[in-house]
Amino acid sequence: MNALVPASFRRQAGRMYAGFAFGRLAPLYRVLTAHEAWRRSCRELGALVPGPLVLDLGMGPGDGALEMARADPSRRHVGVDLSAAMVSRAARAAAAAGAALRPVRADGLALPVREGAFDGVTAHSYLYLVPDPLAALAEARRALRPGGRLALLEPREGPLDVRGALSCGARGAASMLLWRSMSRLHRRFTEDALATLLEAAGFGDVGVRPALAGFGVLATGARPAP
Repeated sequence: MNALVPASFRRQAGRMYAGFAFGRLAPLYRVLTAHEAWRRSCRELGALVPGPLVLDLGMGPGDGALEMARADPSRRHVGVDLSAAMVSRAARAAAAAGAALRPVRADGLALPVREGAFDGVTAHSYLYLVPDPLAALAEARRALRPGGRLALLEPREGPLDVRGALSCGARGAASMLLWRSMSRLHRRFTEDALATLLEAAGFGDVGVRPALAGFGVLATGARPAP
């Protein structure tokens, strides 16, 4: 279907969607992602990377990073997002929860951190939105210490699984269907394509599998030790 829609139109529509969903419509975005299936997938990401210092890319309103922080209070989390509205919401949520999360407004393509600063990097629904996924992964690799690990979850390319969506509950199904619809304006990933991207960005020990009832694809990789 994407082949029938001009790429320039998809890019423009995608930018418009991102501007509203991560700006004026930030409260709606949070409602649509605040369900157990989504929260569980965030906790799973956190469990796949080492600590004690973890960077969450494209943190949005902070729901994912807060789930990780609650699951392991011994860790410290830094969340980055390009949207000022999302960073403000994440900061308020972190303060209310008393969680070890520091929200920072920053571009994931030019992180304001030294090389090797983090033990783990997570990203949920991030890579499909950035203009250059390979550059974003290379920057995430730079932020990791040697031996550190990355875990990310992105929308999956493939046929629609209505039964899988319904298994997530009413709110979860609405979220999955919206996620799938909006990812059409940006990009989706097959398991092979995501694995190839991680390897091209210099990650080793790459593993990829379906997630979120088949609507997502989960990938892990490590920055090789010297």
